[in-house]
Amino acid sequence: MPDRGAVAALKSVPIDMPLPVDARLGQLERQLARERKARQAAEAIAEAGLRALYESKRSLALLQRITDRANDSDTLTDAVAFAQAEICAEMGWDFANAYLVFSMMEAVPCDCWHVANPSHMMPFIHASRTTTFQRGVGLPGRVLANPQAHWIPDVRADENFARREVAIACHIVAGCAFPVMARGEVVAICEFFSRKAVEASEPLIEILAQIGIQLGRVAERETARETLLRDAQHDPLTTLPNRVLLHERASSAFKRLGPDRCGLAVLVIDLDGFKAVNDKLGHDAGDVLLVATAARLRDAIDGTVGGESVSRALGSERYAGLERARRTRATLARTGGDEFVVLLENVTDDALPRAVAEALQAELALPFSIGRDEVAIGASIGIAQSNPTYGDYDAVQRDADLAMYEAKAAGRAMTVTFTETMGTVVRQRMALERDLRGAITENQFVLHYQSIVDLKSGLIKGFEALVRWQHPQRGLVPPGDFIPTAEGTGLIVFIGDWVLREACHAIARLHARMTWGKIDPPFVSVNIAPQQFLQPDFVPYLRTVVMETGVPARCLKLEVTEGVAVLDADRTRRVLEECRDIGVRVALDDFGTGYSSLSYLHSLPFDIIKIDRAFVAVMDQPKSLKIVHTILDLAINLGLRVVAEGIETAEQQAALTALGCEMGQGFWLSVPMEEARAFALLA
Repeated sequence: MPDRGAVAALKSVPIDMPLPVDARLGQLERQLARERKARQAAEAIAEAGLRALYESKRSLALLQRITDRANDSDTLTDAVAFAQAEICAEMGWDFANAYLVFSMMEAVPCDCWHVANPSHMMPFIHASRTTTFQRGVGLPGRVLANPQAHWIPDVRADENFARREVAIACHIVAGCAFPVMARGEVVAICEFFSRKAVEASEPLIEILAQIGIQLGRVAERETARETLLRDAQHDPLTTLPNRVLLHERASSAFKRLGPDRCGLAVLVIDLDGFKAVNDKLGHDAGDVLLVATAARLRDAIDGTVGGESVSRALGSERYAGLERARRTRATLARTGGDEFVVLLENVTDDALPRAVAEALQAELALPFSIGRDEVAIGASIGIAQSNPTYGDYDAVQRDADLAMYEAKAAGRAMTVTFTETMGTVVRQRMALERDLRGAITENQFVLHYQSIVDLKSGLIKGFEALVRWQHPQRGLVPPGDFIPTAEGTGLIVFIGDWVLREACHAIARLHARMTWGKIDPPFVSVNIAPQQFLQPDFVPYLRTVVMETGVPARCLKLEVTEGVAVLDADRTRRVLEECRDIGVRVALDDFGTGYSSLSYLHSLPFDIIKIDRAFVAVMDQPKSLKIVHTILDLAINLGLRVVAEGIETAEQQAALTALGCEMGQGFWLSVPMEEARAFALLA
């Protein structure tokens, strides 16, 4: 304690008097202590700043490395795996694990994890790789419920840590987790654990959040790529696999077949009546119908391949086969406008494809409600099953297509299974169609002419033009061998147009080189198929042919069957009236063989009827003779001219003449001949 008197004496000393040495030393020591303390504080601040700067640089470097890898990664799991290893190495975590998130409701382990020393942590690793967490449950569940970084300083004391017991056994202490965000949603969760305490800090939490954002961009790219791929492989209307995805899946399935190449089946489904619905109600209604059809097909397939429908179709005695069928995998695809395909893999019961087809037919047999309308459609289904003769999936698909076309030709709601015999027949027909197209291009057709004779006088009144095919290998092919195929493929329109023009040219040439005087020049009669007759431009084409060839319109007769009326009676009436306006007359061919010949004769303006050869051939029978007599009386009353076809004997000619039949044709009178020989008969 300083002496008070000395202090008082010191205060009384003048200011300019120097202090004692001891006092000055004490003053300096105190000043040095203050400066030392200030310097130490400044150094501490500087060190802390440098340390923070260093940590910040390390964190930024970590973020940069993870960002660079994320930019180069094709998959989220690849980027996450890299991030796990980097974060563990940089921050000292012992174990990292990842989860994928579905519908923001649960976190599912994706087997993407990293561990520095697994020997002491395998029980905890196993629990983390096999546990799914619901929203709000456990560390991943917390991130789902509140998408941000979550920190657990001591998992041993956390009541909401689902793996606490195994964590304690493995000496786990600290844990944290952060979300991987994409488009505002959690798509994945990364969690980290340490066997020692790890303090949380705002910079650390912020850097983890940034890492989650960078990883989320990988998820966004992956989702976008998957979306593009899905759009490229799926039908946008029905969301079903399209032709591309079906072919990939089917080709892969075919390659997995055993040496016997059995176990794969293809069902090709083509809707019956869909075009009519589309035309009547519009394309929007057609789209609604396609979506509804796809849903029904899915239901039928799921039920059948699942077993229940198969049981009903096959019967209880087939239960053993049914059990095997349950393992079958089915793929439904939309491959065209109204065409669907079902691919069945691992088919162990040969009856299963047929049972699936029956279930599909049953579903489509029920009417559909489209707005206020109720529509009915069906399906033509072709089935083909793999076997040792097939070398690839495309061959199976091709034969299923062939079977479907056969089903369509057989009528509505039919199912046909491909056989080798069918394949031979269909391939022959396809070859014939191919040759027919070549024949049209290369002008391989010729016309023969059969005389139409006045039965009383025996004079030739005209000729029927009959097409023949001069095949380069097969020679002269009769019409019965190719006309049905031409009609079925629509090629008859092109052939018919050529026949009409060529016949008119031929009869015009005949008229030009002979003098007829008061005798009517001969006419030419040309068969016109229904598809050709009902073409929108048929009458303009007919008018053009008449004008360009110079044939008198009265010397051209067209022969049509009642099929034109069956297809479109109103259109047929208009065309017949327009033909009359030109001066061309039309005959109803094969009269008496159709179901409604009399009805059409009454309602449509025909000029001529041709009695079918079937009645002429049996005129020696009283009943047939009466039918012919009735037809002739009907024609006379309606003011129609009559030609009898298929006159093969003198007795038939005499009987028809006696009944008052005006004209006839047949082998008895003249066989079909090439132009020069046929027209020479006029001499």
